[in-house]
Amino acid sequence: MEKRPYTIMVASQKGGVGKTTVAVNLAVALAKHDYKVILIDADASTFSVNGHLGIRASGNGFIEAVQGKSSINDSIFVYQPLDLHLMLGSESKEIYRPDAEDLSKFYAQVAKTDYDFVVIDSSPGLFDSTYAKYINDVIIVTTPDNPSATSNAKLAAFCAKLKLSYRLVINKSGNSKSALEKEDVERLFGDVAFGTLPEDGLVGQSILKQVPACLMDNGAPFPASIEELSRVYLLKAGEPSRKDPDRFARRSFFRKFADWTIGPKYKN
Repeated sequence: MEKRPYTIMVASQKGGVGKTTVAVNLAVALAKHDYKVILIDADASTFSVNGHLGIRASGNGFIEAVQGKSSINDSIFVYQPLDLHLMLGSESKEIYRPDAEDLSKFYAQVAKTDYDFVVIDSSPGLFDSTYAKYINDVIIVTTPDNPSATSNAKLAAFCAKLKLSYRLVINKSGNSKSALEKEDVERLFGDVAFGTLPEDGLVGQSILKQVPACLMDNGAPFPASIEELSRVYLLKAGEPSRKDPDRFARRSFFRKFADWTIGPKYKN
């Protein structure tokens, strides 16, 4: 791998686009390949990983770890049966706004852990540049409408300014009459790797049942596409699947979709 851990930040300029759903299911998909994965709920505006997984926040979590009141190891919850490690948001009556210096120190500590992958569910909006050096890749989640895409183009420009690798994921594809066309992506984002996650009724069911979609039905459209996204990162990090090392010889969804994209086709 480029370095251990390989850190993926799932971000969006605005809320309500399915950012947490993507982060949770990507972490599950990577963990299903027998890698050591931690999912960090860093969305301090509204901690919601707990709700997606049916877990009640208790004890130490993200806030305590960032503030230095708890070590990373003491702030971990293990989600079975995947052995997926979670750092959850802590219950608070007030909105928590992490200090940039504290965040930088926190991510420096995370970078020294022995996880294979770190998946971060970030707060909506631009993140602080002080800890950008600890991020390997950013997934910018948008929905297929122009207001969301236009807003997220600002986040893409921010990542480019920081020289951060990023890719665009268009969630809920097929759910809008004004869906983004290839020309719209080119106009707003320029030369960017991107793919789609389809509108899928299973996602709503999974949120209600508080079980990740990737654990409910691997053959459904959304879980299948998330699985292909996880392969992109296994390739990008230089790792085959531990369960199926030959699977990357197969033509993936994102490589098929690259025929529709612009510019370099999913640089890995």
